[in-house]
Amino acid sequence: MWLRNKIVQRMGGGGFMEQVGLDAWSMVQMASLASRKPGGEVKLLRKVRRERKCLNSAWECYNVMTLARAMSRLPGSFAEVGCYQGTTAKLMCEVKGDKPLMLFDTFEGLPQDCDKDARVHSVGQYACSMEKVSGYLAEYDNVTYHKGLFPDSAADVPEQQYAFAHFDVDLYEGTLGCLEYFYPRMTPGGVMLSHDYGMLKGVEQAFHDFMADKPEPIIPQATTQVMIIKQAGVAAAVEPTQALAPAMLAPR
Repeated sequence: MWLRNKIVQRMGGGGFMEQVGLDAWSMVQMASLASRKPGGEVKLLRKVRRERKCLNSAWECYNVMTLARAMSRLPGSFAEVGCYQGTTAKLMCEVKGDKPLMLFDTFEGLPQDCDKDARVHSVGQYACSMEKVSGYLAEYDNVTYHKGLFPDSAADVPEQQYAFAHFDVDLYEGTLGCLEYFYPRMTPGGVMLSHDYGMLKGVEQAFHDFMADKPEPIIPQATTQVMIIKQAGVAAAVEPTQALAPAMLAPR
């Protein structure tokens, strides 16, 4: 529970201490993965984490990659809201096949938080330009970039279904906006995965507020992540098609 402490979060958030701590913890996680997972997967995780700053741990990166691979069998596009320097987006690109991937970010860092957050972040924190992210992912096809506050930044996106949506927005209002937008648009069996549920007050509160009257359970992971698997038969924004049941993939 000490990582949920406001003082600890303020001291580490977005700076040298946060990155060093994550990298050290991820070295242990990577060794664990290397002992029981295919070598190619571990090699890719190491490569991506060396190339750019990554605020997801090795296990969290593994969950993004394997869930995206599993969801590539379902109809629907992929999306990520809050891509920072593009590391988890690159993992999604590696496994998505020819699916469209839409990347949403302010590309100017975090907006103002609200009273439902723990007040541990600052405006502009975690900024990375769209040009740097798009340059990093230039080799991949069918990737589009949407700059601005979400969901306003989705105004130009055609109505469609999503098989996998990854959120990493840190704040209550951003997380709630993601859930409000993607929940009715998810393919049955599709997954919404969010970072920081197990650590940031606002992210956790947004999930509990939004899902309070929904049939799907909130599924916390052993990492800071949480996932929702969209049930069949729940009203969607577009006509759903028959979907395959998703595999429940996590490091073991």
